[in-house]
Amino acid sequence: MRNQHPAQLTVLHLDPRATAPVPAGTVQARADAAYTSLFLGGTGNGNTFGMDGEILRTGLKAEVGLGAGLSLAAELPLLHTNGGFLDAFLIDWHDLFGLPDQDRSTSPRNQFEVRATRQLNTVYELRERDLEVGDIPMALTWSILSPEPRGPDDERRNGVGLAARVGVEWPTGDADAGFGNGEVDWSLGLLGELRTGPVAWTAHASHTFAGTPDVARRGGLDFADVTSAGLGLEWAVADRWALLVQTELETSTLRNLDFDRVSDPQWLLWTGVRTRVSRSVAIEVALGEDLSAFVAPDFTAYLGLTVQL
Repeated sequence: MRNQHPAQLTVLHLDPRATAPVPAGTVQARADAAYTSLFLGGTGNGNTFGMDGEILRTGLKAEVGLGAGLSLAAELPLLHTNGGFLDAFLIDWHDLFGLPDQDRSTSPRNQFEVRATRQLNTVYELRERDLEVGDIPMALTWSILSPEPRGPDDERRNGVGLAARVGVEWPTGDADAGFGNGEVDWSLGLLGELRTGPVAWTAHASHTFAGTPDVARRGGLDFADVTSAGLGLEWAVADRWALLVQTELETSTLRNLDFDRVSDPQWLLWTGVRTRVSRSVAIEVALGEDLSAFVAPDFTAYLGLTVQL
């Protein structure tokens, strides 16, 4: 999963994956959808940022094994933005668990507006749209080490895994409407994995050289590069079921606006389950929450389907 903050979605992100390569000549297809409620506002140094609404990001992905430990992946992201319907539910949810409310309960409900200004000039705006294509990412992964299967018919693996990645994102999204940044992004990353029987510990880190949209450049703002790092836990509790936990800390691409609610790192947590329908088909569901108050986007619901062809 990834951060659904609208500005962060304009920057290439190397999503977590296993360190093992896709077998040569094999295609792994994946479709996932994340629906997020957005709510944040703040001002400082004559600059402002506010977001209120909901966003659905659907990713259609394919990764092919090239041999020699190499895998090449590409994704078509589709986005939908609207005022939504979750505000009342989330107010009650936050009250029940004592989670940060970020002043949501005192604001109008089910509205849509996402905008950042620098000295009264708009430098980023996400518009309400039924369907938009985002910037298209591609990533090449080189598996340096891969955990070994415990047996010829056993998908669970033991050992240590390590992989390196390089990514590029093409400017296919509408940058004027906030669905891309209008420039080519580049990223470098590492993946780590430790598998011991039914438990896997994973780690990932990457740095992206982010492009700046024209509207931001005209307003005197450079989008900052984004560095992210995360940890994950996968616990196979039964032959076909695994519990999943993932957390990630990510620097803000809007941090040059220079006030806390846009400049502080964004920290998120997701928890979910994966069920393997067959050896080649798996389904994941998860819920995400922000751990950094007054910074990150709010509640996310996630669904993923993976098929190996």
